[in-house]
Amino acid sequence: MAIIVAPANENEKKHVSKLFDKALRATEERMNTIVADSQYSSRKLRDQIHEHGVRAVIPYPANQRRSEKRLLRVDRYFRTHGPARETRIYRQRAAVERMNSRLKEHLGLNKHRVRSFRNIAIHALLCIIAMLLTALAALKLNKTEKARCITLLGR
Repeated sequence: MAIIVAPANENEKKHVSKLFDKALRATEERMNTIVADSQYSSRKLRDQIHEHGVRAVIPYPANQRRSEKRLLRVDRYFRTHGPARETRIYRQRAAVERMNSRLKEHLGLNKHRVRSFRNIAIHALLCIIAMLLTALAALKLNKTEKARCITLLGR
């Protein structure tokens, strides 16, 4: 949906507001939920998300809103606690983390051999495109196989 390329020595939180705006434009403001880890928990971001009618599923760190019990939280063992719906949605973040891991380990984003912002951005985008095309091909092949099985069973 959206990407921002920034130096590795900058905290991601610095760019989250701009990234959210880009994602909203890319989806034509049809986002209904945004999921992020607790490092992005801030009043400013939550207000920005809420202004657009988007639900924020972001756990509160232990040092925020300590007296409130029914908030989404993640303990030191990475177990989620809080409302059941938010907990279920938050656990889907694992799929994103797996994608990040594959991009770094299998597609070489952790040991890139290019220099300059522009070249690294191009490399990262090409890796993401390759990953999406692989997933699309797998979906299409799977649908084709199912169609063949149905056809064979129908005869």
